Amino acid sequence: MKLHELKTFVTLVETKHFTRTAEQLFISQPTVSVHLKRLEEEVEQPLLLRHVFNTSIEVSDAGWVVYHHAKEMLFQAEQMQLELDELKGFVRGTLRLASTHTIYETMLEEMIHDFLIAYPDVSIDARIMNHDQVEQALLHHEIDIGLVEGDPLIQNINCIPFAKDQLYVIGRTGLNMSKATWIFREEGSAARTALIRWLDEQKIEPHKTITVHSNHLIRQLIMNGTGISTLSERFIQPLKKLKEYQVYAEDIENRTFQFAIPKEQPSRLALKWIEETIKNK
Repeated sequence: MKLHELKTFVTLVETKHFTRTAEQLFISQPTVSVHLKRLEEEVEQPLLLRHVFNTSIEVSDAGWVVYHHAKEMLFQAEQMQLELDELKGFVRGTLRLASTHTIYETMLEEMIHDFLIAYPDVSIDARIMNHDQVEQALLHHEIDIGLVEGDPLIQNINCIPFAKDQLYVIGRTGLNMSKATWIFREEGSAARTALIRWLDEQKIEPHKTITVHSNHLIRQLIMNGTGISTLSERFIQPLKKLKEYQVYAEDIENRTFQFAIPKEQPSRLALKWIEETIKNK
């Protein structure tokens, strides 16, 4: 099997679209179809299920087998090239990272800046995910490193601490917490889990809730009086100094920001990212 054909198939499975696959790989759409046909001829099984009245992509059982093994093969080929480059004194390639919202919105800019000063020939693909999504992306080689809040939920992931953080409950001054509108982060968010646990401990049953996917939006909703929520200490410093806002709890959760990498065969660029970050602390 040819690696470029496997890469085309993996991209096709992940984008679920022939045109987007072609655009992402800078090839023509007919070339995508040719690569798929060659793979299917080689494995002697259909990799996609074709339906007359359905234009969406459905992966066959054989297709999923090829996809998962192809991900591993492409990862190994990438690591081999990185190691060969290092023998010649080069550090290049693309570091794929994903960060939970708080880290992404408050710390990642400086970390990327420092890393690229040390390794200017490396490209960065930075994504934003919640804790659960980061772990799944690591397991499927979709990213090289995750930046998360709290401990891993999956055993074959290693975590390396790099910063401390504290969650506060904050809202407009004088709110009745049992009647206030509570603002939650999305399912799978560590901040959501911490807030729900604290509300249970305080025996507070929210009268009304809102779910959002951004800490910046939570802060804006707090500032305009829409509701009350939990935020990282990194987000609330300006609000704490204003009498219009009140910190209702300072000890909702003390947490550790950590780098998450696979226990087996971590990416070489991920290890360099960790080394560089720790050096700059």
